[in-house]
Amino acid sequence: MIEVCIIGFGFSAIPLVRELERTKTNFKIISGENDSVWDRLDKSGRLDFNLVSSYHSSFYSFDLVKDEYEKDYFPTAKQFYEMHKRWRAVYEKKVIRDFVVRIDNFKDHSLILTRSGQTFQAKHVIVATGFTRLMNKLLNDIDYSVSNKTFVFGTMGDSANLMISKLIPNNNKIILRMKGFTPLDQQYGREERIFTLDQGEFQNARYISHEMYGAVMMNYITPKSVNPHILLNQFPLFNRDYSWAKAKAYPPSGTIAVKYWPIERYYQEFNENLEESISQGYLLNDITMWLHTGKVIIVPPDTPMDFENKTITYAGIERSFHQYIQGDAEQPRIPTIMIDGVNPYQYLYRDNFMGIIPQKLNNIYLLGLTRPMTGGVANIVEMQSLFIHKLVTQPEFHCKIHHNLSQRIADYNDYYFGNTEPRKTDHTIHFGFYTDDIARLIGIDHKVSECHSVKDLIFYYAFPNNAFKYRLKGEYAIDGIKELIEKINHKHGYFINIFSSLIKNFIYMEHVGDICEWINNGENIIFNNMKYKENYREFIETYIQAYRQVKNILIDETVDEEWDIMVKEACKVRDKMVEKIEENSSSKSDEDSLKPFDLISSIFNSDISSLPNSNDGNISELEYKFIDFIRSTWKPKEYDLPHLFLT
Repeated sequence: MIEVCIIGFGFSAIPLVRELERTKTNFKIISGENDSVWDRLDKSGRLDFNLVSSYHSSFYSFDLVKDEYEKDYFPTAKQFYEMHKRWRAVYEKKVIRDFVVRIDNFKDHSLILTRSGQTFQAKHVIVATGFTRLMNKLLNDIDYSVSNKTFVFGTMGDSANLMISKLIPNNNKIILRMKGFTPLDQQYGREERIFTLDQGEFQNARYISHEMYGAVMMNYITPKSVNPHILLNQFPLFNRDYSWAKAKAYPPSGTIAVKYWPIERYYQEFNENLEESISQGYLLNDITMWLHTGKVIIVPPDTPMDFENKTITYAGIERSFHQYIQGDAEQPRIPTIMIDGVNPYQYLYRDNFMGIIPQKLNNIYLLGLTRPMTGGVANIVEMQSLFIHKLVTQPEFHCKIHHNLSQRIADYNDYYFGNTEPRKTDHTIHFGFYTDDIARLIGIDHKVSECHSVKDLIFYYAFPNNAFKYRLKGEYAIDGIKELIEKINHKHGYFINIFSSLIKNFIYMEHVGDICEWINNGENIIFNNMKYKENYREFIETYIQAYRQVKNILIDETVDEEWDIMVKEACKVRDKMVEKIEENSSSKSDEDSLKPFDLISSIFNSDISSLPNSNDGNISELEYKFIDFIRSTWKPKEYDLPHLFLT
């Protein structure tokens, strides 16, 4: 009998295979021919874009330590796919090329049946077969060569936004007909300290206060402010309803975010070598800028459409459209699984602990069926692989996790979902919560009680919870991680900016409602700030001409008075908001913004136990308030999570 059998050999399986080899565990891999979404995009020549997740979260720890690290960035799809092929070549000889059609699961083993007629018996089975969805096919099939056409999108996500970024340079018009969505700048910060979106979330601050952390994060996502510069105030149809979210953990699992290059950051990064950058795959996909310039409009979800005649009616105009893009939810490509060889298994994300251990199956594990809201899937599957590896190689650990599995699942669901009904996007999670949960279960987590200095606390709270953070020590440590972390810390100013932001958010505000207004006031706006978009209107035309040059396309520019009327209607609220903008707004929060940073910098290497107290005449009352908060983070009040208890 095989000890471990892995079904499917794509990107997600690589870290697990690597660990099984390290411990000389008997395993086999059964997988069909290479036909992932990345393989199909490569065959059709459509790997001409960059990822919306950062390098830190898109590549595995064991790859990162081998690279000559310079800075975090957004890899191109070609770079990402090359990594896939490199690891595929390493393990290709270990793969049995066949297609699994059925798994019969019993108490102490599983029978794996393949299309060719082979049967394998295994003690542990890992299903790593990925997802299927219509959008993956559309990415390959859509005709980007058309011009001066209208496309209606009934969905919005990173894939849809990629399509839009390729359609707009051909003078196509885009109508978004939906219930809103959540766009987020994928890069932000000031020139001296630029952060990628997924690396500035200070995820462990949830242990200080779930309520305050949730208020901070959700008011970046759906701001409750009257500031006229904010996207949602200019285009309220963007607003996504999150009233369904009832859980303690925020942002809620199931949140879908659309990550985009804000035009001001795109300009800074690529303007000097625009055509070369476009040819590499760095495409401008600032959906907020497309709205600002009328290249995209968003309309209510009930806007009348005639699908048979392919028309949409808005602003009193019945307009023909070329194609309607309908979205769909990801569906796991799990083979047929029969419980005791008789009863079919029905997959539901909430029936699985950490999205990995199905409650109704024995020694079958799901790998790669959990997705991040921000960040790359590498963070998720690397930590999942370590968890699964420990389950299949250490019986004592297996027993600790399984002896109260039903209760663990209930506690997990209560924490992340509350009393809400299951949703199609339940598998989309806040990656930094997830990686820390897994690390705590495995026993490779960083403990705040082990922090001795302010520097240690900043690492715990502000350094992002990427998978490599947890491979610094313990049984899954990797050589070179310490040096990698030091390089990243140095490049990001040891994340003092992020920790300072944490303090400002938690200290300046005595109530959750105060956070809402402060975050979105003046220069504090981080995401979807429309204040500077107009400054880059001319650059849009420069970019479009460069794109056409790279793609070698000629477009007939046409006057479209009908579209202009529709844009005017879609921008009515925006135009009213612009009238309210006061260029010289200021706030007390902005005046005090540097104080936490300066203080933290001065005590960075200090022992926590030696921090000054209120009797020290050399510090102000405000500075003591900061220090008292820092001292309190040494013993966070909301650290205990029942689904992570190991008894």
